[in-house]
Amino acid sequence: MINKTKLKLKQSKVDSDLLNYPLVECKWYDIVSDPSWISIKELKEMELAVCITKGHLLNQSKGITKIFGDYAEDENKDIEEIGCVTIIPNNVIINIKKIVDKG
Repeated sequence: MINKTKLKLKQSKVDSDLLNYPLVECKWYDIVSDPSWISIKELKEMELAVCITKGHLLNQSKGITKIFGDYAEDENKDIEEIGCVTIIPNNVIINIKKIVDKG
């Protein structure tokens, strides 16, 4: 069952402060494809892949969740660019939770 979890973010526009993008773990269903010959029984037993993406939550809007894993800072320690981005349709998300920084 899909839990349509939506985390509440404080900002409504793009922000360069990393603290405004919570670190999250997102568990979601992905497509499975197999080009080999298999039996009908094998296909009936196949399931969707469950994937986990960890990173900073940019936003959740218009039916999608955007997460980034890497970022580059400018000389003021503001986020200048982001990388390792993942865009996930909200309807395939099983759950999403904040990762508590214990450091």
